[in-house]
Amino acid sequence: MLKEVARGDSVLKPSTDQARDKMEIREGHNKFYVNDAAGSPVAEIVYVPTGDNLIVIEHTGVDASLKGQGVGKLLVAKVVEKMRRERRKIIPLCPFAKHEFDKTRDYDDVRA
Repeated sequence: MLKEVARGDSVLKPSTDQARDKMEIREGHNKFYVNDAAGSPVAEIVYVPTGDNLIVIEHTGVDASLKGQGVGKLLVAKVVEKMRRERRKIIPLCPFAKHEFDKTRDYDDVRA
């Protein structure tokens, strides 16, 4: 089961950068996710469209096995990248996503 990402869980550690770089982030219906080698989900970020130009990030979850590898941060970045392309704004309701938005000034252009 995926656990909620808490503040601080996305701190990058030099020893885990290589594993993080090999991770495949997939896109699903209103979400991005990472599966383990067996195809089971180990990380996800879920958002809900609320009209044509707005989404709400509801949930970010990362399995304990990936803690400290920056996976949550990468998932938030994927949503931001997609919404920039689609010219949508984001409400980061999820506490982890909100924390990432609060500390990443580069996300100000897509924050609602």
